[in-house]
Amino acid sequence: MLETLQIDNIALIEKLEISFYKGLNILSGETGAGKSIIIDSLNFVLGTRADKSLISYGKDTAKVSAFFNISDSPNAKTLLEDMEIDCDGDELVLQRVMTDAGKNTCRINGQKVTLAMLKEVAASLTDIYGQHEATGLLDDENHIVILDKYAKSALVSPLEKQRSLHEEYTRIKKELSRYGSLSDVAKKTDMLRFELDEIEKADLKDGEEEELLATRKKLNNSRFITDALAAAENALNGDYDGSALTTIAEAKSQLSSVDEYDSRYGELIDRLDSAKIEIKDIAETVKDLLGESEYNPYEAERVEQRLALVRTLKRKYGNGISEILAYAEKIREELSFYDDAEFNIEKLTAELSKCEKSLSANAENIHKIRLDYAEKLADNITAQLKELGMNNATFFADVEYDSSNIGPDGADSVLFMFSANAGQPAKALSKVISGGELSRFMLAVKNIISDVDGIQTMVFDEIDTGISGKIAQVVAEKLYNISKDKQVLAVTHLPQLASMADAHYLISKSTDGNKTYTNLELLDRKGTLQEIARLLGGSEYGTHALPHAEEMKDFADKYKKG
Repeated sequence: MLETLQIDNIALIEKLEISFYKGLNILSGETGAGKSIIIDSLNFVLGTRADKSLISYGKDTAKVSAFFNISDSPNAKTLLEDMEIDCDGDELVLQRVMTDAGKNTCRINGQKVTLAMLKEVAASLTDIYGQHEATGLLDDENHIVILDKYAKSALVSPLEKQRSLHEEYTRIKKELSRYGSLSDVAKKTDMLRFELDEIEKADLKDGEEEELLATRKKLNNSRFITDALAAAENALNGDYDGSALTTIAEAKSQLSSVDEYDSRYGELIDRLDSAKIEIKDIAETVKDLLGESEYNPYEAERVEQRLALVRTLKRKYGNGISEILAYAEKIREELSFYDDAEFNIEKLTAELSKCEKSLSANAENIHKIRLDYAEKLADNITAQLKELGMNNATFFADVEYDSSNIGPDGADSVLFMFSANAGQPAKALSKVISGGELSRFMLAVKNIISDVDGIQTMVFDEIDTGISGKIAQVVAEKLYNISKDKQVLAVTHLPQLASMADAHYLISKSTDGNKTYTNLELLDRKGTLQEIARLLGGSEYGTHALPHAEEMKDFADKYKKG
């Protein structure tokens, strides 16, 4: 049940807090006073689409908070558990904030959530019906939803079974589609084996391409490398006086001739001996490298052929050797999958056939249940329509079974058929129903479905459009009857409905000369009588309207007691 609605900076509302009660809560007021703003604010916090035009002029944010008591809302509690949202006790707070940049921030019990999560929880708490929702009845696809909601208890288990069977059926078909026919398997495995054989024969190694490129670079520059190494070897150990070893020998000879004069000269001779050994070793290494650096045409040919093979395999199987090897591993896995293809295809085909039979049998069972409840729904709605003044109305739900279109919800299509007049054949509801008839039809549906949908708060936004006279009284009584078990909020211009209120709110508009504001007042009995008189058309609560309002209120009080 919605206990409190707090509105900040929505249209003409700067700040407003409304406390709602059990039973029938009526909102009324002059045209343009702002009744729709209250409903827009409620829609906003319940997650419906909104844009920044909702924000009050001159403000940069709008915020609405809704406080619910969920003691009688087990569906909402289950959703909160599934979403891992803390809920101490029975209080639940939904909040939504929107900035002038269009950014939305949603919270449930202070915990930040997505708009989709907010909307899902809100849908388990509140059902808002307005003219837009009425047009939903004109969409044929919604008819099966209404019928299934009406037959909920009988369909829960069969529909769960159908969805489970359909999921299994889809899984088997998907696995079978991986195989295709046995001839497909043969073609596929032949191709895979060819690819794997081509890769395995290449005997590629990770990093090999880089090594080959480095070798090719070295071979292509062998003349330059040979000249450089020969010059280095000659400089270190050449047969001329300027080589490194010759120069060291000369330096050592000169120092040896004077080493008796200073011990440090002997130390330098030892260091030159060490340097001579190191340089001689370097010279030998350079000489060895020089032998290796000779251009080898056979090695160059091998490297080019290997690189060409790598390029060919890269074009076919990946951007590099690591990807080619990974692709080869994937082929091995696929070939392993196809190893027992014939056996598995036979096994899966048998499973699919069995699943199809179960799916079809369960869909037929669902069809029978829908037929049964379609008849009950037709009787129920027809009775409601008669009470709403449509004595000659004919209604039935046409349930068609299509064995070629079995899905997770069965194989049925449902179409509501309607005729408002005796002697006229029933036709598709969307083709023949008028605006006033549609409002009454929706009220009949809501009156029936409200007992089974588990939602505790129902909002009716001007459901009385196109209704007057005796039918207005019937509508008022029906909405009150719903409010005995549900909390009902109704925006109305009908005095008959206003007289049934358990709590009556007057919405008005005022200005301070600079700004215009929407105000809301909870009326006492005197205020309620004055508002009913206004709705009756009384000017300044004239002598005729006010006594009539008192009569209507007394009649409503007696009806409610009865």
